Order: sequence, then structure tokens, then C-alpha cells
Amino acid sequence: MRHIVKGAEPATVTETRTASTTDLSTVARARTAFDQIDKGRVRANLAHEQGWLCAFCMRRIAPDAADARGERTMKIAHRTPIDVDPAQALSWRNLLGSCDGGQRSGWRTRSCDAAQGSTALTVDPTVQASCIQLRYERRDTHEGLFITSDHPALRADVEQTLGLNSGDLPLLREQAWKAFCALQQKHAPKQYGRPARTAFFQTWMKQQPARLPEMLGVIEERLR
Repeated sequence: MRHIVKGAEPATVTETRTASTTDLSTVARARTAFDQIDKGRVRANLAHEQGWLCAFCMRRIAPDAADARGERTMKIAHRTPIDVDPAQALSWRNLLGSCDGGQRSGWRTRSCDAAQGSTALTVDPTVQASCIQLRYERRDTHEGLFITSDHPALRADVEQTLGLNSGDLPLLREQAWKAFCALQQKHAPKQYGRPARTAFFQTWMKQQPARLPEMLGVIEERLR
């Protein structure tokens, strides 16, 4: 997970939220209002401001991608679900782009929006102070980097509610970190340690396209 800077909300959200007919007083009415927005436009905006990375696990998201049945695999997640607070159904700060959470793999594991369900999150990717309380650690003989936090509520969010240590996620994080370190060593074979990696990171990031590298937040955390 990495800090997301929220941009301007798309017109479809503003227009729907401010329409005289919009009623967010109940869960049912809020769901009806949410279903009236142009979700294709919303997915596109969310993907752009998140660098085409899932707000939770940092796997690739694509607004137009679909599974074999034609169902969109990028999800529009509510940090505070509609079932918990319908008034936030159309709050742009509350909307995040999520990966399919296991949809295309036949639900062998569940993570991100698919795992969250109707549980409100304490962790907030749009707040820097929330993100920096997360860390990635190795665990005994298990392969990979596991996300956790010393803050009990944040730890529960990432390890349990969002299932961010499920499936191959820890291994993918480890691979991303090792690939970055290998690039840094290739760039400067005689320079080692955090100062060298941090300096290389600044140069490396300037070369990245709008679609950011998957698991980028792992590299950012390891360099802090």
C-alpha cells in the first residue's frame, strides 16, 4: 500500500451527488445513487490517480479489463462501505480503485475489495500518516515480505480484513524489491546500501511511465 494523492472528482460523481433527486439517507437509496454514476469514467479516473495500481495490494489495475464473462475486474472500493455509512457512497475521497481480489483465479484466495466486504477500514491510502505506519517484514522460513503494522487496527485491516498476505502477494513483494536492488547494482556496481539505493530510486522514478511499477510501495517503504 502506498500514499495516493486524490485528484479532482469526475463530473459524473459531482452531478449525481448534487442532483436534487439523489438521496443518501439509507443504504438502499445510496446504492441506487451509486449505480447511477458512469462507473467507466470513475474507474478511469481512479486508475490514473493511483498509477494503475490497486489501492491496497499494488497489483496492476486496468479500467477496461474484463474476465471471461465480460465482468470488469477493476473494482470501485469504498473505504467506508455503503452498508456502514450510506452518506459517503459518493464521496470521492472514500472511493478507491481495487484489483479483482481473486476473481480471475476462481477465488482461490480473496484480498482487497473482495475480502473487505462491509467492514470499514481504519487504514487510509489517501493519508500519508496512515501509510507510513505500515511495514513489510520477513517471517521465519516463509518466503516473501509480509505487510503488517504496530498499530493494532491497521494491522487488522491489512492482515485480516483486506487479506494482503494471502496467495502470492508476499512473494511478489519480495521479487519486486530484489528486482529493484538488482537494477541499482547494475547501475552502480560499487555502490551499496540505503544511500545508494535511495539516490538511484530518484533517478529511476523519473523514468517511470504513468503506469507505475507493481508493488512500488514496497520499495518506497524499504528505503524509508
